[in-house]
Amino acid sequence: MSINLFFYERTSADIELREQENLRRSVERAGGELLGMIDESVALSRSIASDDSLYEALDRTYASPADYYAVYDDFLRDKLTRYMSANIADVRVYTANDSIQTGSNYRVVPGEGEVPEWIAALGASSSAIAAAAYLDDDFYKPGRRISIAGRMDLYPSYSGYAKYSRVDLDLGRISSILNRESGSVRFRLVDDRGRVVADGLGGRDGEGAFYANPELTPEQLSSGFALERPLGSLNYVRGWKLVGIADTRYIDGLMNESLRSILGLGIVSTIVPSLLIFFVFRSYHARIKRLSRHMEQVRSERFDLIDIPEGRDEIGGLIRAFNLMTGRIRSLINDVYKLEIRQKNLELDRVRTELAMLQSQVNPHFLFNTLNAVLVVCTRNGYKEVTVIVKNLSLLMRQLLSRPDDLVPLEEELQFIRMYLEIEKFRFGDRFDYAFEVEPWTAGLRIPRMSLQPLVENACKHGLQGWKSGRLITISARATGEGLGVFVRDNGVGMSERKLGEVNDLMRAESSADGANVGLRNVHRRLELFYRRDVRLVLRSRIEEGTEAGFVIPSFWLTRGEDETYPWNKEA
Repeated sequence: MSINLFFYERTSADIELREQENLRRSVERAGGELLGMIDESVALSRSIASDDSLYEALDRTYASPADYYAVYDDFLRDKLTRYMSANIADVRVYTANDSIQTGSNYRVVPGEGEVPEWIAALGASSSAIAAAAYLDDDFYKPGRRISIAGRMDLYPSYSGYAKYSRVDLDLGRISSILNRESGSVRFRLVDDRGRVVADGLGGRDGEGAFYANPELTPEQLSSGFALERPLGSLNYVRGWKLVGIADTRYIDGLMNESLRSILGLGIVSTIVPSLLIFFVFRSYHARIKRLSRHMEQVRSERFDLIDIPEGRDEIGGLIRAFNLMTGRIRSLINDVYKLEIRQKNLELDRVRTELAMLQSQVNPHFLFNTLNAVLVVCTRNGYKEVTVIVKNLSLLMRQLLSRPDDLVPLEEELQFIRMYLEIEKFRFGDRFDYAFEVEPWTAGLRIPRMSLQPLVENACKHGLQGWKSGRLITISARATGEGLGVFVRDNGVGMSERKLGEVNDLMRAESSADGANVGLRNVHRRLELFYRRDVRLVLRSRIEEGTEAGFVIPSFWLTRGEDETYPWNKEA
């Protein structure tokens, strides 16, 4: 009974906390939607206030109504209707220019002593935007209004007449937001003058007058079932707040239902087990003791089956489950080594698949760029000088399709790059040249296939594309303190430190939303797959001095042998 009472207390506390949290979320959700409506209206008011063509039309003095209506038909008629949305009931512009004809979305500000409440709200605010709730005596549609008033004074050259914008919020939309959870929460929207301007209890079309906001009682505040939250911290909604009061009848019903359930469970859980324990204890005792002995043997890695009548009760089920468990454990011990081998094979297949995918991304990328160069040159030269470039392209594609090896000698990769650069030189003409600085001992070392071409392509495309003359790309292979260093350097436009940092981040990212830096990311990923994280990528650049990109493969990943021409063998 004590446990049941404890659970009742915990359940009651959990129900209260859950309902208080639901109330808080409801208030925040409704407040967020209301603030969103206001922010949308504020954005609309600012858009209107920044339209200089509207200023010019409203600041002009019209000689006759006919002159005004001509401008109205040509320009002003549909100027404001495009701003309408589901949250906005009406958009109007007011001006002190009495040559404007009142009607539609354009009105003349009343004379002295007749300042509307919404314009008065602007006067009391230090901001050019103000939220106002008021009773509008408009001839066509009187009633309550909640509006965003804006002062239109951005352009001093059009300051001949005072101008204001008024965006009326849709009261039906506000009422639907406040009514959304009417069965559990009652809302009140309170303005900066302490008046309830909307409560979701009626007045969807704005009938009736405002009334004072009743203060929350200390009991409501202490219970946590009544909350009062500011609508926002900006000037135009300062003082506005949303009040939410939970309907405690629903919570009381949950409490009573929980109490009845706990009491019934307490009675059953006290009487029934007391009767059952006496009758079943002796039947259970022998089999439980036997099961316990076999479980002790499991601790010694002995998985013997229990050979006794199991029975049809819970202990029999435990014995069957124990026998099934021990049998499966013995089977799993025999199968675990096969599973480890299979997992290693699956991992190897995954790496091979990923390498093939990366290779398939590189080849079409290069093919399309090259074909584009062929098209440009053919168009420019009238199909007269296309023989060499087509020949080089044929050799390149034959090499791509006929070499399935993952690793190729550096010398062969450099021959491939030389043909690619000949194509680029054909495209750029005399404004482009290239050079190789390769130490002889590096020629036979094997590197991942197509690991240099994306770097050379990036140098041509991004480094030299905007350079007018003296374009030069240098490919070097040399010994470093770590192993073999392969670098591609251009004398192009270069990059700033910020841009260099962005490229480094994108190169090491898993993917890119806009498809940028595919070549660098593929090179980085393929080198990591071949050499894990031991390989070091290098990317250096300076504005108008060029860019250098490359990688350093540690010596322990390269072929060692006894060749004394390898620098690291000499050091060893």
